[in-house]
Amino acid sequence: MGYRIIDTTADIGIEVWAEDFKSLLEEAVRGMVSLMYDLKKIKGEKELEIEVEGIDREDLLISLLNEIIYLRDAEKFLAKEIEVKEATENRVKAILRGDTFNPDAHEIVEEIKAATFHNIEIKEEGGVLKSRIIFDV
Repeated sequence: MGYRIIDTTADIGIEVWAEDFKSLLEEAVRGMVSLMYDLKKIKGEKELEIEVEGIDREDLLISLLNEIIYLRDAEKFLAKEIEVKEATENRVKAILRGDTFNPDAHEIVEEIKAATFHNIEIKEEGGVLKSRIIFDV
């Protein structure tokens, strides 16, 4: 009998709240990107229009966050701000503002691999929408 301590990969999460679904999506993006890199070093000179779909609100939220992670990985685009133009239960259109990654100018703080579906739920409490999101790091 005995035990040992092993190294584990620690996940990271955020809790977000807002008055409506559109604002909840914006707050979730703001929360996630604030974990990923130093926002003070991003000027926001580039704009990207995105459209993301999901089967329900929770799937749409996770899909939106993972799209931003994909844009970072594939396009080297670091989102600083989001403006949701249109949001339904299963589709969002938004404008992202940010910069193309420059290793001399930008600092990566946390390497988030994905937003997960672990216990994802969007619920209303006292007229406020709330959600907790766990990220795989």
